[in-house]
Amino acid sequence: MKTTNLLILRGRVGQAPKAFGKTAKVNIATDRSWTDRDGKRQDETDWVTVSLLNEKIAAWALAHVGKGDAVYAECRVAEGSFKRGAETVYTTDVVANAFHKLDVGPRDDAGR
Repeated sequence: MKTTNLLILRGRVGQAPKAFGKTAKVNIATDRSWTDRDGKRQDETDWVTVSLLNEKIAAWALAHVGKGDAVYAECRVAEGSFKRGAETVYTTDVVANAFHKLDVGPRDDAGR
């Protein structure tokens, strides 16, 4: 059986990507909405920090992506650990395999 580690994000960039050597990180906001028990619309934003470890993807994003841009990212979830003294620290990273700017219209009055 083939397994898959795939996370797809479609959202807006919170601030311009930040360079870390030949790599970069970018924060992506995704929105979700629902109606609560009282019939009121509820909105919530989730923020995901995506690591752009591929040099070509990072360079492209640094040159072409800015705050508010709509983007699409295909990612994998990567876990790791490191020692901090006697303590082991566990990490979870979202790493982009593909990253694209979307050609969508301007945000609506609700900021989407």
